[in-house]
Amino acid sequence: MASPHRYPALWALVGACASLNAFAQTSDDNDTPAVSQAQQTAERARYYESLANDNPLAISTYRLNYILPYTYDSNLPRMRDYREIGNDNPEHTELKYQISLKVALAEDIFGDNGDLFLGYTQYSLWQAYNDRDSAPFRETNYEPELFLRFDNDAEWMGWTNTFNRIGYVHQSNGRGEPISRSWNRIYAEAVFQRGPWAVSIRPWWRIPESRNEDNNPDIENYLGYGELGLLYTTAANHEIALLARGNPGKGNYGTQLDYTFPLFGRVRGYFQYYNGYGETLIDYDRRVNRIGLGVSFNPFLPGAAEETHKGYHDVAAAEAAQQYTQGGDGTEQLSSVQEEVARERRARAYFERQAQDNPLSLSTYRRNYVLPVAYNAKQPDRANFTALDPDDPPDNNEMKFQISIKAKVWDNVFGDNGDLYLAYTQRSWWQAYNSEASSPFRETNYEPELFLSFNNDTPVFGWTNTNNRIGINHQSNGRADPISRSWNRVFAEATLERGPMTMSLMPWWRVPESDADDDNPDIEKYVGYADFTFGYTRSGHEFTWLARGNPGKGNFGNQLEYAFPLWSKVHGFIQYYEGYGESLIDYDHYVRRIGIGLSFNNVFLGTP
Repeated sequence: MASPHRYPALWALVGACASLNAFAQTSDDNDTPAVSQAQQTAERARYYESLANDNPLAISTYRLNYILPYTYDSNLPRMRDYREIGNDNPEHTELKYQISLKVALAEDIFGDNGDLFLGYTQYSLWQAYNDRDSAPFRETNYEPELFLRFDNDAEWMGWTNTFNRIGYVHQSNGRGEPISRSWNRIYAEAVFQRGPWAVSIRPWWRIPESRNEDNNPDIENYLGYGELGLLYTTAANHEIALLARGNPGKGNYGTQLDYTFPLFGRVRGYFQYYNGYGETLIDYDRRVNRIGLGVSFNPFLPGAAEETHKGYHDVAAAEAAQQYTQGGDGTEQLSSVQEEVARERRARAYFERQAQDNPLSLSTYRRNYVLPVAYNAKQPDRANFTALDPDDPPDNNEMKFQISIKAKVWDNVFGDNGDLYLAYTQRSWWQAYNSEASSPFRETNYEPELFLSFNNDTPVFGWTNTNNRIGINHQSNGRADPISRSWNRVFAEATLERGPMTMSLMPWWRVPESDADDDNPDIEKYVGYADFTFGYTRSGHEFTWLARGNPGKGNFGNQLEYAFPLWSKVHGFIQYYEGYGESLIDYDHYVRRIGIGLSFNNVFLGTP
């Protein structure tokens, strides 16, 4: 058992929760309507979270996931910072979005309470309309967390303490000097609810750094030592939230006002206003006055308007899903290959619908993984890295991770088939161990897609064509010239299954660009005109092979992956890439990389 002397902060929080629970037993307010509503809201949140944890095609939301196509800051971004990433002038108008997800790593560490989570939040400010400067990402903040959460039901003066957390958070903007910004914190958080109201208090302690490594030594003068959050949810599931941080002693504050409301399906309208300091790391000491309009894809908390037992109630699909979760993924003998394919299709439909109906989860698209070790045996491209750090070389070893999620926008566009999806995939190559260069993100590829998905059951030479897709894909690395890379494609994809085997062919057509706008005119000489994928799944183990290239030019790229079960939704993961096209910046640079880490979903069951 963990010693209180080794983990004093954790045990202090555990003790506080126990004290509140003891107090709750003597409280006379247990049955008030406000307390009852708070407890029901907390129970709904736990219920939806458990559904997401049990669903192989879902991933739990953490904070708000949103996109604001229009944001306007009346104060122009600081020129000296922007000059490090762009060649022209920044604009007042930017696109802003946030991705925030979490995965349960362990449950009930302390008897019947204390769950361990890995969380990840990323928000970006994209100069999407700044064509003069190749539309660079002005700022991206990466925020991984590891935290323990304790459920609670203690009551105090009519408020219910529903959750308590303690954790470690790293936040950085992935840049090299002189615009590198980062810090590490240990925090505690308590959430109190009363009727439609919720309050969170989150103090933190910054982990000290040496003067040589501290990029922002005065950040606490602007952001202070904690955050206060306030949320009000109406009966119609409209949400109004206020976030406040700052340093009263220095007279510096930052406040954010959010308003979300239901539109259709899981899509919610979203209005955001930020005023003050600390909106992002690069702007921690710059006053921002920004308004934004867009959509969000999950609520802060499930409101009373959410049905507690929404879901997909196809009995055959539920039985197929149960077989899958109990290990029946091709190991049992079925009367025919077609029956096995049909069972997997029903299971996929069940899990997809359940993920779609769960307000506190998003559906996975491709694989979500992190490779703490990703070693390239070939020498990394020094010429492109010079644009990030002219003095220090890139390391062969880096951290690689991928986030891939999707949301259904329109169900059954063509009668009883044809679903419209919005998807987003992001791959990052992080020089995490290159402290000499301030550990920058060497490359990030942003890949939004919009596609129509059609279910099918046509037999083809012993295989079954289970799914066909057509869509448009944008891919870019968010950099300014001379290392800007981007292209747009229209694609079609056919997926065929046969027992434990799956294969797909995805040809594409590149949307033409003018010579002046084309950052990579010869990219098809290296990555070709299609991707081919083959997969084999057995008892939760999954092997995949991805091939692309241009045979006429003798250029190829091959990726081999192997995922195997560890515990819960966590899989061991090995990835090997050889050839061209691993990333946009390396589309014409030969890579030989081996990576070892974890993945959080299988890939073929997730084909929509």
